[in-house]
Amino acid sequence: MAVEEQSGRARTEDGELFTFAAEPAEDKQAGAREQQAETPREAGFTILSVDDDSEFQRSLRLALANFTFLGAPIRILSVNSGAAAARLLAEGKEEIALIILDVVMETDDAGLRLVRSVREVLGNAEVRVVLVTGQPGIAPMKQSLSQLDISDYWLKTDLTVERLHGILMSNLRTWEQIRALGRARKGLQVIVEAGNFLTRSRSLSDFSQRVMLELARLLGVSPEGLVCVAEDGSAQHHPLQARIVGAAGQLANSIDLELAELPLGEIRETLVQALTLRANVDGSASQVLFFPGPEEGPHAATYIATGRELDPTEHELLRVFAAHINSGLINVALNSRLDRVAYEDTLLELPNANAMLRALEPVLEHPVPRDRALLFIELDQYAASCLALGVEQGNLMLQKMAARLLAVFPAPCLVARLHDDTFAILGQRGRLDHEQVAQLELMDDEDGHDFISVRAARLDLDAYEGSAAAAMALGALLLRRSPIKNGLGMAEYEACEEQALNQRFTLSRELARALRGDQISIELQAQVDICTHQVVAAEALARWTREDGTRVPPDEFIPMAEANGMIIPLGNRVLHLACQALARLKEAGHPDIRVAVNVSAVQLARRGFMQEWMAVVRHYGIDPGRLELEITESVAMHDHESNGVLLRGLREAGFPIAIDDFGTGYSSLLYLRDMPVTTLKVDRRFIDEVGKPSGDHLIPEMILNLGRRLNMQIVAEGVETAEQVAWLLSNDCPHAQGYFYSRPESVDAFLARLARQADTAGS
Repeated sequence: MAVEEQSGRARTEDGELFTFAAEPAEDKQAGAREQQAETPREAGFTILSVDDDSEFQRSLRLALANFTFLGAPIRILSVNSGAAAARLLAEGKEEIALIILDVVMETDDAGLRLVRSVREVLGNAEVRVVLVTGQPGIAPMKQSLSQLDISDYWLKTDLTVERLHGILMSNLRTWEQIRALGRARKGLQVIVEAGNFLTRSRSLSDFSQRVMLELARLLGVSPEGLVCVAEDGSAQHHPLQARIVGAAGQLANSIDLELAELPLGEIRETLVQALTLRANVDGSASQVLFFPGPEEGPHAATYIATGRELDPTEHELLRVFAAHINSGLINVALNSRLDRVAYEDTLLELPNANAMLRALEPVLEHPVPRDRALLFIELDQYAASCLALGVEQGNLMLQKMAARLLAVFPAPCLVARLHDDTFAILGQRGRLDHEQVAQLELMDDEDGHDFISVRAARLDLDAYEGSAAAAMALGALLLRRSPIKNGLGMAEYEACEEQALNQRFTLSRELARALRGDQISIELQAQVDICTHQVVAAEALARWTREDGTRVPPDEFIPMAEANGMIIPLGNRVLHLACQALARLKEAGHPDIRVAVNVSAVQLARRGFMQEWMAVVRHYGIDPGRLELEITESVAMHDHESNGVLLRGLREAGFPIAIDDFGTGYSSLLYLRDMPVTTLKVDRRFIDEVGKPSGDHLIPEMILNLGRRLNMQIVAEGVETAEQVAWLLSNDCPHAQGYFYSRPESVDAFLARLARQADTAGS
């Protein structure tokens, strides 16, 4: 400002007069010492004046004494050197909007060096800088403005009060806009980071806690608030039923409450308003954001205490935040729905087998003692009820049992439906006992008493050392044994059962290697004409001999092969070996000897079974009439229509059909009459009765008579004594098989037997 001093008074160029206060003696001393004067603390904007001319500093303060910007007064900080200004700015305690900076102070370029320090060292690009100088030409205006980020450059003699006010007004407005852009940029960065952070949320509770923290970070306030979620997105769901799933600060103890139970009425009403209007609600000291979520819910509202009104930039950031985070809520809802599909039974709304596995794994990782048990429950009448009354009746039975299980085994026990009519309960061992199981079988309802018979098995997890998946499989095995374990209908786990299970698993893998190697062979057991004692046929029996020469009994590996599906390659191997034996028999001059091969239900149900058999006999040049297909009575009667069509096709192709173990199954005489069966084999259990003092001959007599009436060949199995042979001979049984005649033997030994038989007949 151009001033002319006159008796302690100064006059500006436009005629305005300023009266200067007397200058203190210390202010006249040389040197660059910091001076400061400021308006009251409620000032909204801060200006830093850096000038070693104390009179200019006084004039500046007087000229700005009544200046306001956006309705707020300004605060002026004054220092008298570039070094002092650099220290003040480096401390960062003050948010400076504008610097009015003298070019020449302790050095000729002190002002310019301060500008470089602010921009390049401190990295402050927001603060506006107005250069002033009382020495024209020291720092050229154009060069300074082009090289440095300077807003204005004025000679002090050119500054009037009005011009000064205009300069401040434009620069403060620019600073406010730059600061708003900076805050918006930082806010957007926070929003992006929050979105990335929230994508890791897998549940609504975790999502809500993260939203609270990120919202507080965005607004620069402490996390004080809550998040409530309305699970149902329909209009019928009242906002007061929304559940508080996350809270922080003094509201932290409100988690899991319904909104209606929140004691703070003002906060509750604000949240209800947001959920009802489906919109944000602004408050003087708080903010509520509404997240619409997916179309069918859930939707949420977040309350956060701000302690102040938010400015337009913050409101805009909140709008972007809400839109951005809402996609996270949709993802969490989708993940929650997927989690429900993966871990919840849809019919009963109980945890499923996956959920039980997830809960069981950390229990088994805990060292013993665990004091936990796994109880398995199976309904006896479920399948019969579904077959007799329909699936709806079966579902009703399951729903009743689910309600009963939850009543008998309340939390913290975990009740899960594994599959069909099988449930599992994980809990303390003392709460999973016979008494609780007994409570499951009888329940009162509106129709009277409802009785459901159950089988149970319990696995003590202190005695168990396997995996969670193996524990579930072991429970299924225990249920199969439950009725025969004891009269209480509960099977208890024994450590030896796991050992046996592991042994069977090991044996199963060993059998697979044996099938790939050359360890599977056959032995032939002769079938003899009782009258002539001549061998007329043989049964091919699978044998497994390990590389070390030890043998695995058939009653160990054949049931296992049927259980794990390896009966298919095993049966195929036996078929090829039987055809090779038939080829050798033909070459040795025994073309009339038949060989019977056992076929399981799994093999018979295989598509293309008949074509495979016909292809094999063609490959070896075997007459189909010499290869007998032997099935058990139960297999023959199971799905008799489909099996009947297949067996008739095989019979038409020339293969004989034998029914093994006849009399032990559940044959229908009508179905048996329609089956293309050529041979009945009387089970050895009936033959064992022959010759005993208390033996019952009625059933074998009936089978022999039935076979003759149906014009079938009859073979008695398990013949071991002369008394049995005499009885069979007296009852016109033509053929027999058993140790009385021969044990199973190798193909070479069987050929030698036939050679001896031929020599005896020739002599």
